[in-house]
Amino acid sequence: MTLAPRIYATLQHLFMKGIIETVELREKPEREEEDKRTYLLTADGKPKYALRMDTPENTAMSEQLHKAYPDSPLLPNVKYADPVKGYLVQLYVEGTAGNVTEERGSKKVWLPLIVTELLNRYETDEAGGKWGRLTEPCSSWSEFNERELSKARENLNGLQPAEDCERVALLLDPLSEADGKFLLHGGMEARNLIFLKQELVGVIEPKPTVGPVLYDLVQAFCSTPDDLSLEVLFEAYSRLNEQTAGQERLVQEALLRIYCRMGVCAAEQSAELDEYVAAWQFWRMLLPEA
Repeated sequence: MTLAPRIYATLQHLFMKGIIETVELREKPEREEEDKRTYLLTADGKPKYALRMDTPENTAMSEQLHKAYPDSPLLPNVKYADPVKGYLVQLYVEGTAGNVTEERGSKKVWLPLIVTELLNRYETDEAGGKWGRLTEPCSSWSEFNERELSKARENLNGLQPAEDCERVALLLDPLSEADGKFLLHGGMEARNLIFLKQELVGVIEPKPTVGPVLYDLVQAFCSTPDDLSLEVLFEAYSRLNEQTAGQERLVQEALLRIYCRMGVCAAEQSAELDEYVAAWQFWRMLLPEA
């Protein structure tokens, strides 16, 4: 079955079950990434639902995350989950993605909001031995960090001094023991942060991850190259209900994630790479000596 007939068969199924009313489908995916496509469904000319079609594994993981934290106002409401895990139907979150700079609010405001309205609702996940991305699990948090740094090293080869990577690698040992094990959103990227009138209203497209809460906090902090200051990071951290990491650990985590974020920008040939490199000139002074 081609994609278009599959979508229309899905819409007919949802309508017959009374899950959605008569809607119009925007033919072009609102978002498209590998096997994942998100289609916008409109009613009376206004966006109403998001139809997220993905692999069964990714769909099941996303459903698990939404079920774990149904009370978070930042996570989209899931109206229906396909029993065979082919798709999710979510209420549409009106707004603009955070990678549109002029629409994005101040990090000093939205980062603490992520903490209070999402991260403080996280629950421990001690079942099983999986760590990191649930679609590509690792046997330990240390292994996950090593994977992330390895990708960054490859992507930044020739773009950043090799010495910097060697010094970042020295952080792997002190960061090897995770400070708690939680089910995380895992997709704290600017394009997944939705803003309306410069206020954060949603965090979409999860990449369910098992690890410490600090990971999602610092990933959100590093998701945009503006306001990468210790002041902003420490203030957001102070809003966490459980503050078990000292400032040194927080800085170490930020150093690793900012470096890895530069690697992602290099791989995507993002125009923001130069801004991250500029911010890195301050942060690299905090690296341990090789």
